[in-house]
Amino acid sequence: MKDAAADGADRAQAPDRAASPAGSAGSPMPGEPAAGHLSRASSARHLGVASIPAVGTVAALALWGGFGLAPHAQDIAMLAIFYVLNILGMELALHRYFAHRTFKAAPSMKVALAILGSLAYMGPLMWWVAIHRLHHANADGPGDPHTPQLGGHGFVGRAKGILHGHVGWLFDPSSARPNGWNRYANDMYRDPTLLRIHLAYDFWLLLGLLLPAAIGGLLALSWRGALLGLLWGGSVRIFLATNAIWAVNSVGHSLGGRRPFPGRDQSRNAWWLAILTLGAGWHNNHHAFPQYASTRFRRWQIDVTGSLIALLERLGLVWDVQHPDPDAIRQRLADPRRRDA
Repeated sequence: MKDAAADGADRAQAPDRAASPAGSAGSPMPGEPAAGHLSRASSARHLGVASIPAVGTVAALALWGGFGLAPHAQDIAMLAIFYVLNILGMELALHRYFAHRTFKAAPSMKVALAILGSLAYMGPLMWWVAIHRLHHANADGPGDPHTPQLGGHGFVGRAKGILHGHVGWLFDPSSARPNGWNRYANDMYRDPTLLRIHLAYDFWLLLGLLLPAAIGGLLALSWRGALLGLLWGGSVRIFLATNAIWAVNSVGHSLGGRRPFPGRDQSRNAWWLAILTLGAGWHNNHHAFPQYASTRFRRWQIDVTGSLIALLERLGLVWDVQHPDPDAIRQRLADPRRRDA
């Protein structure tokens, strides 16, 4: 019989895969290219979109250093506020709610979370969820889209693997669109509201850049304020947030950190990464118990996202929250040879 950890892992990792034409392996979902294939035009567009935050960050630093266009207090404040919202869009919305279903929410809250996640600049809603579920199903093995463990041996091989796990996989069609990836989000594709939000990803992507620009322009009553808002609240914020999140895939599966729950994957806990990602850095905890809404298994471990979910539960905005089970955790710690489900 499976224990609580294994049952919970099944709940978190296995979406409803009822047979449907859209969910069959290799057939595209609505608005998606064929699995395992990206055209040259799509690849070029993908590269351009992914480069915007880096180019904007270089521009912000160049304007500051070369022309004295320094960010004001309001720009730094927008950078910080939008950074937190960006991380929550990924960790709270995309990750813990949609990918792992660690709590339930009303339709209005579900829509709000879908929009917040779509503003995180991490990719279309259902694509991200499907890729993440695929990652858990094949963690650090063949079929894991962004494992850093398959780059080879030696320094060059390790560096190649880490680069792939961090960002390189996004430009590898076999990783970004592996065959059969779409069936991992069947449960979401059958929701018409979520599908509309998913298909409008370009709108959310643009809104995430223009919103801080509009706020900056209104606060400063100038185009200069709008430009600084776009650069610091938009590009620089996205660059920092996405790299922090990507570091969970690369560093969080390869370098340093502790592994209190040994398993088939190489996930590890990193306190500094947990701070940057509002709790995602306790990554070994998460891989051991992906069904839990919190990654905080020790008193001293800080998980801002988990605390926010607990607050939303007390306010009645979410329910059926899957809180960590101390007995299941102790059982897992007492048997370190056990592999992840």
